[in-house]
Amino acid sequence: MKDAGSIVSVDAGVSLDEQAHGLDWVHWLLRGVRQQCEGVVLERPATKAQMHTRWRAFVGERFERGLGAVLIEAWHTTARRDGPGLIKLETTWSKMLTPDEAHRSGLAGQLLLQRTHGARYQGVLGHFREDVESGRAEGHIGIVWPALAHLFQLSPVIMLSEYLRLEWETAVRDLEGVAAPFGSSAIVKVAARALNPVNVSPRVLHRQQRLG
Repeated sequence: MKDAGSIVSVDAGVSLDEQAHGLDWVHWLLRGVRQQCEGVVLERPATKAQMHTRWRAFVGERFERGLGAVLIEAWHTTARRDGPGLIKLETTWSKMLTPDEAHRSGLAGQLLLQRTHGARYQGVLGHFREDVESGRAEGHIGIVWPALAHLFQLSPVIMLSEYLRLEWETAVRDLEGVAAPFGSSAIVKVAARALNPVNVSPRVLHRQQRLG
């Protein structure tokens, strides 16, 4: 397997099957988080029976109502090479989390920073890494992963899908026989909705008035 410094990926041409099941090299890259973290933001359930209920609540109440938007904005902020913007965005991310969630998120991000320390041409991610080391930033996964995904030329939809897959696989790590998310809570569908949210605007009724 290649080391992190030699990974170059362009996700143009990624098949639907790869989107649904994940990219092998990303799975390898994120394995330290899956193996060492007691959940990312989503808390690991005690039983299999709880998993799908918790997952639906997580994607519907947390991811689609805030966390997904921050991940997308972090990707775009990295594309703009806006280092200070990432620090501000990290504050937004952390305010959405409980203390326990923030602890897990910070640990996951720091593990990912350690795993990719040797990656080449880190750009904005390298500056953010320095901010974490100096204490100006905390290193939350919600910033580190989108910045890293941009560095490795992953599109926003693949970045979101792989983040969701990380949440799911970490949560079910010790639970055998749990079926993958399906229906409206399937990872690919959740990622697509996050990129194309449906905004329901109030309906405006126009009345015609006769002038007489």
